[in-house]
Amino acid sequence: MVGEKKLNQWLEEIKKRWEKAPDFKVPQEKIKHLAIICDGNRRAAKQQGLNSYFGHRAGVETIQGAARTCRNWGIKTLTFWVWSTENWEREKKQVKYVMDLAARFFADSQLRREIVEDKVKFTQIGRRDRLPAKIKEALVSLEEETKNFSDYRLNLAMDYGGLDEIWRAIAKIIMVTHKSKDILEKVTKNPQLIFNYLDTAGQSLPDLVIRTGVSRGELPHTSGFLPLQSAYACWSFLPIHFPNLSPQDLLLEIQNFLGYRRRFGR
Repeated sequence: MVGEKKLNQWLEEIKKRWEKAPDFKVPQEKIKHLAIICDGNRRAAKQQGLNSYFGHRAGVETIQGAARTCRNWGIKTLTFWVWSTENWEREKKQVKYVMDLAARFFADSQLRREIVEDKVKFTQIGRRDRLPAKIKEALVSLEEETKNFSDYRLNLAMDYGGLDEIWRAIAKIIMVTHKSKDILEKVTKNPQLIFNYLDTAGQSLPDLVIRTGVSRGELPHTSGFLPLQSAYACWSFLPIHFPNLSPQDLLLEIQNFLGYRRRFGR
């Protein structure tokens, strides 16, 4: 009971933090797609003196605030990585907690309601065959409900792994090749066509990728996140645990990016 009360206080703090986000407008030609690796949920909960599982609930609250703020700032495409293909190796109790949380989250949450109200096209990227039936049903429902929206896009990378995505893209190409023999020749002549078979097909590529939860002294790594899509993206590694991320932290990284000139090898 004490833990629940403390958790609710923490969630309220996170909610208020994002409600006070500063006004800002991102130049459309500069940032079309922002991606965030949501790392550090469990460590943030431990810092609060709470069960580590509660960090995932705080992460959900942060996603809701950050998604709303990024739309207000004019960022058209936003991607959150919340569950990797390797996360299934965690203890069963934690996996069950996260999956139960996700089922409730997708079925009925403030974020889901705002996605529909703000006409955001929602897409889950990653595998779907290993997700519980309730989550799959909710995902399909939300994707179907928002499929005709085009103002904004929100991607949730769940059961996502970069190598897994590439293998699945190759498998799709092989399947298509059996139906259309010229596809292999087309891909050979224009390797860019492989992007049509990735989970993010038809979307803009990430301009900036932010990874939270990188401990001081730790060598930063990408964990294989969107390996092809983010080949020319700028990366920022923050020591801040994801639930502790503030609008000011996010804005600072965006402003740093806006002040940098990407040359793309030229």
